[in-house]
Amino acid sequence: MPALSEFRRRKLYFIFDRFFDVNHSGTIEKKDFELAVEQICRIRGWSKGDTKYVETSKNFLEIWDALRSSADANKDDQVSRDEWCQLWSDEAASEDWQKAYMRFMFNLQDTSGDGCIDLDEFTSVCTSFGINTDESRRAFETISQSGKVKVDMGYYSVLWKDFFYSDDTKSTGTCIFGKTSFD
Repeated sequence: MPALSEFRRRKLYFIFDRFFDVNHSGTIEKKDFELAVEQICRIRGWSKGDTKYVETSKNFLEIWDALRSSADANKDDQVSRDEWCQLWSDEAASEDWQKAYMRFMFNLQDTSGDGCIDLDEFTSVCTSFGINTDESRRAFETISQSGKVKVDMGYYSVLWKDFFYSDDTKSTGTCIFGKTSFD
């Protein structure tokens, strides 16, 4: 298995730190997913017990269970940075989990349920994870080619693959998580 480039490693660490290690413990664990649910639901105005809150919690915990079973090599109920990078080092090794995570992220951002992610939906999710609003707007302008391309699931899956598997620093997919540069 080839080693990850420094550029891919920086992108993976960004996702690990910004979207998964919510409590900043240095590992991904179930508590991170519970905190992320609280954070996203609070921003969207969903209270515990609301249908959307329950659905979001269920979906997040399913992603956690799938991540743990795919990446937690030492079975300590935590995913380390090394285990995280190992998960993404071979596209085919954990394809089912990766596809589930991609669908989950698309649906998380497509809050209207219309099958496309728009600027407001994109920036709302990015900012809920602490990404600067202006940068996330610029990132969306890049991925949507200034609004010329609809960000539907088909296009999103191409961007997704670019983000996780490309070493091209200018790849459009590099912006899929709201960050415009990994220099």
